[in-house]
Amino acid sequence: MDTIIGEEGINETLLTYGHSATVGSTRLSYENNNSFEINRKKRRISGTANDTVASDGNVSTQSFSSATGSQTAQIAQSPWETRRMKADLIEARARIVVLKKEIEHLNTEMATTQLRNQHKISSLELELSHATAKVTDLEKHLATVRKREHKAKEDLVKSRNQFNLLKQTTDDQQFELQQTIRNMEDQNASDISQLNSDIRDLRTQVKELEEQLELTQDELDTTREINDTLQSKADAYDETKRQLDETTERLAVSESRVKALEFEVGSYEDWKNLSKVTTSRLANVAKMERENQRLKEDLKKIQDLIGNKLLMEEQVNDMKSRLQYFEKKEVQTATLEVRLRELEQELVEWQRLGKDYSQQAATSMEPVHPGSLRKYIVEILQKDVVLSSEQSSVLKEKNQVQGRIQELQTQNEILEKNLSEHKRSLKYHQSVMHRVQKKLQLVIGERDFLKQLLESYEKDLTINQSVVANQDGSMRSRMEMLEKTLAGYQELCQKLEAEIQSSKGLPDLALGSALTSEQYERLRKEIDDMRMHNERLQRRKDELELELENQLLRAATMSEQGVKPKPLMHLKDSPAVEAFENQNALVGQLNAEIKQLRDRIRKLQDQNGELTECLSNTSNVTIMQELNGCREELNACQAKLQMMETKYQNSKDIAQEFREVCYMLFGYQVDRDSGKNYTLSSMYAESRTDNLKFQLNENGSMLIMLETEYGLTLDELVQTHLKVHGSFPAFLSSLTLELFSKSTVVCNP
Repeated sequence: MDTIIGEEGINETLLTYGHSATVGSTRLSYENNNSFEINRKKRRISGTANDTVASDGNVSTQSFSSATGSQTAQIAQSPWETRRMKADLIEARARIVVLKKEIEHLNTEMATTQLRNQHKISSLELELSHATAKVTDLEKHLATVRKREHKAKEDLVKSRNQFNLLKQTTDDQQFELQQTIRNMEDQNASDISQLNSDIRDLRTQVKELEEQLELTQDELDTTREINDTLQSKADAYDETKRQLDETTERLAVSESRVKALEFEVGSYEDWKNLSKVTTSRLANVAKMERENQRLKEDLKKIQDLIGNKLLMEEQVNDMKSRLQYFEKKEVQTATLEVRLRELEQELVEWQRLGKDYSQQAATSMEPVHPGSLRKYIVEILQKDVVLSSEQSSVLKEKNQVQGRIQELQTQNEILEKNLSEHKRSLKYHQSVMHRVQKKLQLVIGERDFLKQLLESYEKDLTINQSVVANQDGSMRSRMEMLEKTLAGYQELCQKLEAEIQSSKGLPDLALGSALTSEQYERLRKEIDDMRMHNERLQRRKDELELELENQLLRAATMSEQGVKPKPLMHLKDSPAVEAFENQNALVGQLNAEIKQLRDRIRKLQDQNGELTECLSNTSNVTIMQELNGCREELNACQAKLQMMETKYQNSKDIAQEFREVCYMLFGYQVDRDSGKNYTLSSMYAESRTDNLKFQLNENGSMLIMLETEYGLTLDELVQTHLKVHGSFPAFLSSLTLELFSKSTVVCNP
């Protein structure tokens, strides 16, 4: 029998076989066909079935006709029996045709599997060659890495030797410097002892000056006592002057009273009254004379006081002159004190000069004078300059040595890093070698498995008479074997998928070794674009979350305050609504496909068609794979949605807490109305309508205060803080203080 291996022939045979299987499904299932069983029982009853050969697919038309001819020769045929035999003949021919088609279909399937296996073998051979080439490249790279490691070790030994030499030289220089420092410390101690002796001499001079200072202070105390006595006398003079002023005031009062009496006497009515009074007083002339004498005595006392006043004025002038003299003396004492301080400063300077001049004063017996001190100071400064230059040179050398040591340390660190990188790359290459060996083992196992599979197919293709006689059993065994091979293929696919996943999880070094530079650049650009797109979407998500939080907070505050919320404007074609609709449509489509697949599985289970199930296994596997993929995508989307909801709830709670803390700290609640308009309400406002409205410009760099009824009442604050200074924080803080002062009551005791 000729078999067609081309794709068109395979498709045609599959279509015809599928059509025949779908149309005549009752005729294909011979074991479950009731009519066929009845006919077989009839043949057994009639006795004709004992002479015929009960073969399932290898009975030819000639043998069947010869058998029927021999039977007709022995037994007289009846019309019912002839019709039955014709029906059996037609049924046997139809069964033969079906079996031929089934054999052709199996041959086409075997050819397709052979082609697929050959294609897989070629691809695996290509992978094996690629793996061997990669292993050789890795071995070469490992050899170069080992060479580099050897060179790095040699450089490290050289650098360590140089470092030890430099360390020895620096230690020697450091020891020399320590010796010089010790010598300088000894010289400094001798200088200090000489300076102490000079300090003793200067202290004696200081004591003498202090004694003179005490004498001057005693004189100053006596002058202060004299000043105190004069001050007491001046106070007494002020007291007498005050008493004199009081007497003059009394005299003026008495004169004014006398003038008033004279004015009263001038009037007629007053004169009458006065005459009456005088007549009454004439009786009391003695009393009046006594009063006159008393007044005369008072007048004499007043005149004496006036004379005493003149004397007091002369004494006051004398005291003023003496006071001026003592003030001049005080000025002179102040100048003397200033001069004394200057002398003390000069004395301190002389002490310092004596300390510097102590060495020369100890060696020479000549008196100390400023010229000799200046010469000695110049010599000391020159020595100091020389020492400072030497010290700077030593510090420079020390810094150079330290810089060299740091450079060597950095080089050592770089070499150690390179060594660790080489070790890491070596470990990575070893792991790659291990993976390649595992892959080779998998390839070898797959090759052996394919060989066994080809041998089994060859055994299946070798058809003999005994196998044809027992075709039903062979079909069942073949189906079992094909199921086993399918399970082996599934295990192999799972292994290959696991290997692909592990290769995907390799580090960037593996990608760099496997990919070319152009592919790497392209992948890098795609990754950067995806990262930028992800960041853009993240920023957009954060903005939308903040806006949603603001809307929810505004709605909550308005509901608490009893204000009806304003109607929100929504877009007709919102992208969020479209996304939710698309997701719901996708979920509905997937659910519909799941229902269809379940119905199909239920139908297949009801029909119990073994051949149809074998044909539909491949399609069911693909459908189940697609279904599992869709389920995984659905679970991932649901997990992502749940994560987004949790993040949104957390960010919502954090934003609510942040707004409450800002409100408690700063006393203002900010609500976003629409677009870039914001409403600001204070904690200490008298009513809910007392709020301010602000607008952010297009650039987002400046706020604009909008006109409101409450804002018109704050003209003074707007003039002082906004128009003059242009400061919103100052304006809001002053407004807070004003509202706080209005809302609180201060009780003064």
